[in-house]
Parts: sequence; C-alpha cells; structure tokens
Amino acid sequence: MKSRLFSTIAISTTALFLLTSCAQGGSQTESVLPADVAGTPVGTVTDGLLSDTTMTFVSWGGDFQSGQEASFSEPFAAASGATVMSDGPTDAAKIRAQVESGNVSWDVVNASPTMNAANCGVLFEPLNLDLIDTSAMPENAPAGECFLSSLSYGYGIFYDVDKYGDNPPSSWADFFDTDGFPGTRAVDGRAVPTAGTFEAALLADGVAQEDLYPLDTDRSLDKWSDIEDSLNYWSTGAEQTQMAQSGEADMIFGWSGRIFEANQSGANFAPVWDGAFLASDSFSIVKGGNNIVAAHAYINYALGAEQQTQMAELTSYSPVNVNATPKLSAEALIFDVSQPEVAAVTIPQNAEYWGQNLDELGSAWSGWLN
Repeated sequence: MKSRLFSTIAISTTALFLLTSCAQGGSQTESVLPADVAGTPVGTVTDGLLSDTTMTFVSWGGDFQSGQEASFSEPFAAASGATVMSDGPTDAAKIRAQVESGNVSWDVVNASPTMNAANCGVLFEPLNLDLIDTSAMPENAPAGECFLSSLSYGYGIFYDVDKYGDNPPSSWADFFDTDGFPGTRAVDGRAVPTAGTFEAALLADGVAQEDLYPLDTDRSLDKWSDIEDSLNYWSTGAEQTQMAQSGEADMIFGWSGRIFEANQSGANFAPVWDGAFLASDSFSIVKGGNNIVAAHAYINYALGAEQQTQMAELTSYSPVNVNATPKLSAEALIFDVSQPEVAAVTIPQNAEYWGQNLDELGSAWSGWLN
C-alpha cells in the first residue's frame, strides 16, 4: 500500500485542488475536502463522510449497470452516507451539453478509455491520484490522465464451436481467410469503431505488432474489403449476443462479456485470445461537476478487491484489482482475461492513439461502411 504524509502535503493538496476546481468551473461549496479523502486505502471510505452529498453514477445500462450498482454504488452509499443516483447510458454528446451549459449533473462516468483520451481536460477532469489508491491495479490495466480502468475484457475473435470445432480459427489471418474458414463474420458497424478494428486487419495482412502505429487506414480498409461479402454488422453489445444466439454470424469480432452472455443462453462460442485486444471500461469524472472529491472517493472505493470481486461474479467482466478473487463458473472462466496465460498473448488497446486521432479514424471507417 502506498504511504502518504498528511501534514503539509494534505494542506497543500487541498489548496491546490480548490484553486484548480475554481479555475475549471467546479463547485466551491463541496462539503468534503481532498484532505478528507487523501490516503484512504483502496476499497474503503470514511464512515458517513458524504452524508450531505447527492451524486450520480453513469454507465451503459442493463444487467451490466445493475451489477455495478450492486457492487459499487449501493455499498459505497451505505458506508459513506452519500445518496448515489444512477443514470445513462454513457454518451459523450450529453456530457458535452452539460459541461458547455455549466449545468453538470453527472459525476462518475463508466466510459471508454478512447472517449476519455479524446476529451481529457475538456469533458473529463484530470484525476488527482493523491485521492485514489492505485497500488492494487494490474500493471497492464489501461490508465490515462483522465481515467482509470473500471474492468477489463477482450475484444477479439469468437467462433461457433459447432461449426469450426474440427478446424478452429487461431489468428487474425484465419478470420480474414474465408476460403479456409467459410462463414459469416460480424464486426463493428458503428461510425466510430472499437479500438483494435483497424489493427486486426493490419495484423492479418502481415504487419508486425510493433509496427502498427501510426495506423495505415487505407491498407486496413483494403483488407476489410477483401471479405466484405462475408460481413454482417453489429451496433451494440446486445446485437453481438443476439447474433451469436441466432446463428447470424459464425465468427464475431466482439466483446467477450457479450459473447459469454450468449453462451449463457444456449450459444456455443469460444474465444481466440492470441492477438485479441485487451480492452477496458473506465472510471472518469465529468469536468466542472459539484462532487469532484466525492467522485474520487467513489472510484477509490469501487477499485477495492471485494467490490471488484463481486462485480466480476455478477457481470463476467474481469476485475482490475490483483487481489480480487472472483469465484467463476467453468464457462465464465473461459472468458476471464485476467488469467496470466490470456494476458500474455493479448494486445493492450492503444487508447491514447485512438483518442488523439478519433475524428480521422471514425471518418475513415464510416466512409468505408457507406
């Protein structure tokens, strides 16, 4: 656990944070001070500290958000005294409208590292890591100036075992080989795709992992065009699940948690972890909100081992605390990207690159889709 000195450090941290908050449009009347939160061990909060605070946690909705509420929001509220509301789904346009109007009603947002990196300091507050104990986070967990990972999952190839059981795909080259592995592939059909979409095609085309950046989008799209006749498109995680269940796709380039959900309802898909992208959702704080310090306390609490364990058990997404010990079924364990053998062969998403080049990458992908 990180040690911290409180006397002069806490005083100076408080003064600096309040000055920064005023400059960024944050509330000057928040009842809790940075010194009240600094040094709090991960997974804990001072009893009753936030009894005068009403705050909002925002995520993607559905059973996923319900699991986060049960694991994070409800016990945090009970311990801290805060009233924690829920809202969603996470939407950058809604955050922008709040920030630009000066009427911020969202506090802690479960977002994506790409969204955070693209809008750090504009829509999201830089995090004060004096207020969040990150000592138990995995070394490979994505993090940036304005976000920390809230969970991890895989973005890669998932194939129908009933179709490919005798000859399963094992690489991106196989995914793009429709002669050797005939069948329909489902991929991200949104205007701005998941980070890794361009990279997968480049890897299949022979580009070495260390040479991926800057991304050659033209070369990537040419590779995608080679299999365009075999593609279906999803626009939500729920559609990935539905496609796996209905047989609309024989392989899905998608999110591990959503494919696990499909298997729970009768599908029979397996992952290809070699070359898959280690992805994460993120904890972030909306810029200029009224509960900046309380939001840091929430994140510090939610990153605790007990909280991350419960979240993993409820949602199947992997924890981002090295001391978390979720009891997963054999079926869920297949999709756990925190296993050392999985982490060794997956590729971390490059959220910073995607965030810095999001408009260009989105324009290239949406232009190809259309």
